[in-house]
Amino acid sequence: MTAGAALVTGGARGIGAAIAIRLAESGHDVAVADVRDAGETARAIEAFGRRALALSCDVRDDAAVAAAVGATEAKLGPLTAAVQVAGVWETIAFLDLDPAAWRRVLDVNLDGTFHVCRHAARAMAPRRAGAIVVIASNAATLAWAGGVHYTASKAAVVGLVKGMAYELGPLGIRVNAVCPGTIDTPATADELADPAARERQARSVPLGRVGQPGDVAEAVAFLVDPVRAAFISGESLYVDGAYGTHGEDAGFGGQVHSVV
Repeated sequence: MTAGAALVTGGARGIGAAIAIRLAESGHDVAVADVRDAGETARAIEAFGRRALALSCDVRDDAAVAAAVGATEAKLGPLTAAVQVAGVWETIAFLDLDPAAWRRVLDVNLDGTFHVCRHAARAMAPRRAGAIVVIASNAATLAWAGGVHYTASKAAVVGLVKGMAYELGPLGIRVNAVCPGTIDTPATADELADPAARERQARSVPLGRVGQPGDVAEAVAFLVDPVRAAFISGESLYVDGAYGTHGEDAGFGGQVHSVV
């Protein structure tokens, strides 16, 4: 028996791929939307005996997001879960931050989240049921050098989640955020490849290790579950090993990264 159709954006690799595969394991048919080729994730989903759909989608493009939601429902059935993972981060000192860099991060992290959530909610509303989960970040409540635009985007996402949860609750739609810390993904591979940097990051986490994509995927699987999380909406679940209790700067910096 299927748990319904799920859409995961940014699902070609890293956190997004782990979430898509975990949802397949829990019984969902899953559409994976990404600017990258999502075929590998789709094949992993099918290995669980679930149906999969690989979609090309840039979350900055509202029309492309609408098409992805429509394709998901046309091929896999009514949308019961939507998970917005796609995002980017970079570090630029605030005095060097220009409007182009600001928009580069906000266009994906905030506007993209708005597009995905809006179209997913519109699909779910007539059935008065559904779960939306947004991957935010512990940066929503932390600051570090060069992270002003990223922090602003993720703090705004957390606010967006609260507002959506309030308005969509009467329609039976639950909306929550998951806020990871540093997760071992392709986006952080260069920094964590240095053993000293990995050790420094692990030491900064009270639980003593770098997070794994599966840690985030388990949190998402819980939040989309209509039984276990039936009365949870408007919340931000931190998956960062208690890093956010003190927020020591791990010293990452430099480039634009996809967080998935």
